[in-house]
Amino acid sequence: MEQQSIDLSVMDVYDIASEIGKEFEKIIDTYGSESVSNLMPKVIFALEHLENFSMRNEKENSIIQDLKDRIAKLELEKVEKAQDQKKFERELEQIEEHWKSETKDLVTVLAKVQEENKRLRGAVADQKDVLMTTETTIASEVDVVVLQRLKAMVDNQREQIRNKEKELTMKLSELESLTTQVDKLTTTGKELRRKHKIVQNQVRILIEERADFLGQLQDQQKEISVLRQNLGIAEKENEDLTKTFESSLIESTNKSTFEIDDPNRPRFTTLELKDILQERNDLKAKISDLEDELDLYRPKKTSTIDDDEAPVQGPLPYEPDDAPWKRSNDSFVRKFFRKLLNENNITFLGGSPKRSFSTLSKLGLSSSATNSTGI
Repeated sequence: MEQQSIDLSVMDVYDIASEIGKEFEKIIDTYGSESVSNLMPKVIFALEHLENFSMRNEKENSIIQDLKDRIAKLELEKVEKAQDQKKFERELEQIEEHWKSETKDLVTVLAKVQEENKRLRGAVADQKDVLMTTETTIASEVDVVVLQRLKAMVDNQREQIRNKEKELTMKLSELESLTTQVDKLTTTGKELRRKHKIVQNQVRILIEERADFLGQLQDQQKEISVLRQNLGIAEKENEDLTKTFESSLIESTNKSTFEIDDPNRPRFTTLELKDILQERNDLKAKISDLEDELDLYRPKKTSTIDDDEAPVQGPLPYEPDDAPWKRSNDSFVRKFFRKLLNENNITFLGGSPKRSFSTLSKLGLSSSATNSTGI
């Protein structure tokens, strides 16, 4: 349960709200709107808290992921630097050991040469005067050879040290270039995450607009069904009037004489009555057209006039309901349930009851049908 609450996203909350809304619609259709009027604000309050929690959770998860990436990068740099340092120390130790071994070999050779020199000196001690010149020459030649060999070894070691320093410099430059590439990749990742958040916000807005469009479509379908019902009622009443008129016309033709004081005697001929009915229908059509034109030019919302500005002359233009400046800061959950409750004439959280356009249309059509029946 804890893992599910942690992984809950905003889209999951919206899906839950949609499912709850469907269940509320079933309850309202079965038991009426009063059965959920007290429960509805509490459910909406809980869903709003859940929505805020999921949004905050997504932000915190993004921050934690950034920190984890930064820590992993620092640890990787630390490990690479430690490996380079160990490698450099190992190479220095190898060079030092090689130099020590060569120095030891040279010392051994020098000791052997000195021993050989002593042996030769002892062998020719009795011929000191004869071999003095020869002994001095051999000793000087041996010392020169040893010194030349030592100098060559020192030069070789210096050259190796220079090569190692060059390799170390190249490794450091490669490390800097890799660090630059990692920084660029990190920047690219942040930009991609920012674009992903923008896309999520756009998807959320599209979902809200889709919910609004679905609500408007449902209202229009309900209005169309009500208009069709009223049209059927009007056609039926028209047929009844026609039948009544024909029967009365037949009865009037069957009667040959009428009393002057008879209230049911015919006062109009057939042609005159047809002209009156046609004129009544034309007047009804004109009245309907005038009412539509009046609704079109009537302002939807009264606005206050500033003291410094002159009043606007003429009818105000129609403002759409989905204009950007009319959008409120309500959450998606509250908008969804407000749409559901407006369809069922329910109020919550201090709102005032509103009649839908379909209800007003139904009342207007039934009143017109009553007037036509009376005529």
